[in-house]
Amino acid sequence: MASVQRRQANGQKARPASERGADKVALKARCNQRGVPETAKNQRDSRSPWWGCNAGRAMADAVEDHSQRLKLWDAIQHMRRVIAAYDASIGAPKRHAACLRLLVPLEALEATAETPPVDERTPEERSRDAVSGLMALEGWLGWADKVAASEAKRVVWDDETVRDADGLVLALRCVVDGMEGREMVYRGRDLRRG
Repeated sequence: MASVQRRQANGQKARPASERGADKVALKARCNQRGVPETAKNQRDSRSPWWGCNAGRAMADAVEDHSQRLKLWDAIQHMRRVIAAYDASIGAPKRHAACLRLLVPLEALEATAETPPVDERTPEERSRDAVSGLMALEGWLGWADKVAASEAKRVVWDDETVRDADGLVLALRCVVDGMEGREMVYRGRDLRRG
């Protein structure tokens, strides 16, 4: 019998040792960025995708509950997808540079059950859906105070430095409410108290 290539727990091909070593370096760097010791538990937590961007780091520092972090991370990802679709619909350049290596497929392309279907919408339909998505997102962010909403847009869309983590989380909670179809509730702070 021919030898069988060992696979990861998720069924994908096993990664070469050189890539696993690079992961360890990246996880140590994330632990250092977070200011936590490089223990196995902290490195495992540092694998979470939200530690890789400014918005995610601020959200994770402000929220301890893992299930809440997942919901807020989904809101961050949703905001980024919406603005990327809108930018593409109006012909704007991408907001962030992509490395050429990311654009080249590393493995053979194949379709699976998880592969999204081909988008058969016309350009006009895509543009209309992108504008509708952005307007819905702006409506959800309207339920947060103006400072929090602008902080969320600045940090999530442009990956800028977080100045107001609490405001970011307030705005993200409004996006979560909208994504889950819940009744919208104003989330703001009394600005008179400072």
